Amino acid sequence: MIAAVLVALVLDLEGAAPSTTQTTPAPSVEFRWDAPAGCPDEAEVVAQLERLLGGPLTERRGARLTAIARVRQEPGGAWDLRLWTVSDEGTLQRSLSHERCDMLASAGVFIAAMAIDPLAGERLIDGAEVAAVAAEAQPVADPEPPPPEPPPPEPRIEPPAPTPAPLATKPRTRVLRGGLRLSAGVAFGDLPGVGPTLRLTPSLLWPRLRLELEAAYMPVRTTRLASDSSRGVDLQLAAAALRVCPVFRRGILEFPICGGLEFGAMYGRGVGYPVEYDARQLWAALHLMPMLLITVHRRVALFAGVEGFVALVRPRFEVAGDGALYRASAGGMRGLLGIEVRFP
Repeated sequence: MIAAVLVALVLDLEGAAPSTTQTTPAPSVEFRWDAPAGCPDEAEVVAQLERLLGGPLTERRGARLTAIARVRQEPGGAWDLRLWTVSDEGTLQRSLSHERCDMLASAGVFIAAMAIDPLAGERLIDGAEVAAVAAEAQPVADPEPPPPEPPPPEPRIEPPAPTPAPLATKPRTRVLRGGLRLSAGVAFGDLPGVGPTLRLTPSLLWPRLRLELEAAYMPVRTTRLASDSSRGVDLQLAAAALRVCPVFRRGILEFPICGGLEFGAMYGRGVGYPVEYDARQLWAALHLMPMLLITVHRRVALFAGVEGFVALVRPRFEVAGDGALYRASAGGMRGLLGIEVRFP
């Protein structure tokens, strides 16, 4: 039975193309398989074909021959195989149907193997059923052109893996810091005339807010009677202030605007009287001070500020017979320069 099938297949092939001598080298083979799910895949079918040919397809050399097998399932459930064999001599199309797709695949492989190498049938082991199915293949009277070769997949260009950026070690910034400012300047309106003022200001610092507690001292300034320059009073002022300051920033510049309340004591000592006396009176004022700080180092800033105040309590010093020697003004100004150290 197998021998008869082999003879029929070889005769069909000889009718499709001129015979070649035995000295003609074996053809170089390409095999394409197109089948839906439920059928053997291409790798399995190619493995069957290579077993019948006795070696890998890629090692065959000679005239080119292409076998194209396409399987589709018909509405009734049967499977239909169309097989094209394309060589330099021409194209032959065959048609074959069967209820089992795996049997149809084996038959198509057998037909393709015989088209490539007529001796392939000798390698078919226990293939009577396969050969019988293959023998039912019929040439297509009005052959279709073979399916075009699918375009090669476009090469996938993998984007270069991004080089991970080194982790930036951001310097740790503390939300709350401390500061200590030493400043000096001139003042008028609190004591007689214009005189110096000294300030020591510890503070708590946030990025957008400052809280300051300040100790201030205005050294001795004097006032004398217009009628007698030998008599008068020497005055000095010590005060403590509490301020809250919203802070605006731009680069190394800080612009706090501080408002607060100060309390203290004004000391007076009579001069030129038979009995010299000391007296002290309460001092209280509201003040507003815009400031400028320039950060020259993480822990050092230069300071400038202008402070205006309104007295809530105006101390008054007088002597019996001479009347009032001095009364503090209702308001005044102070200009200050200094340096601030910050920690940590």
